Amino acid sequence: MAYWGTIQSAVAERASTAAIWGAIKGAQIDEPGRYGPVTVQGVNEIRSAAAQIRNTSDSLGKARALEERTGLSQSITSRMMTTVPWSREGQVLATLADYQVRFEALFTTPLGRSASVMLTAKYGATELPGTVGELIDALGNYAPASGSLPMGTFEGIGSMSITVV
Repeated sequence: MAYWGTIQSAVAERASTAAIWGAIKGAQIDEPGRYGPVTVQGVNEIRSAAAQIRNTSDSLGKARALEERTGLSQSITSRMMTTVPWSREGQVLATLADYQVRFEALFTTPLGRSASVMLTAKYGATELPGTVGELIDALGNYAPASGSLPMGTFEGIGSMSITVV
């Protein structure tokens, strides 16, 4: 998926079409010949998938805010997750879905500065926590144990997105 990261990042920031194409051209200049030709259709397909991730992440964030504000558990629902172009076929997903939760791990550096790193946790078909709070707790345990955090003090979980793969 050529330019996936470039396009997903631009879509997450709600960049304009012109800005997305500018980012692609910048990536082409930075790494000439790495990805090959770009088509409008290909960019639109990637952009659509990236927008689905952004929108489901927004739904997950709203449920988290509601749960934190009211103390009422919010179930994880289908509107909080999406598939991606490399997900398995629909019939397989209906019976053997796996979930990838991409999340922002927040930490304080040894110099006292706030920072974050993106991590991904994978859950089997029956392992995804049932509520937003349970997911945050699980990710809060996963992040420090993953060995993927830079030096510093783990502070919590920022943004999250769930993809069905």
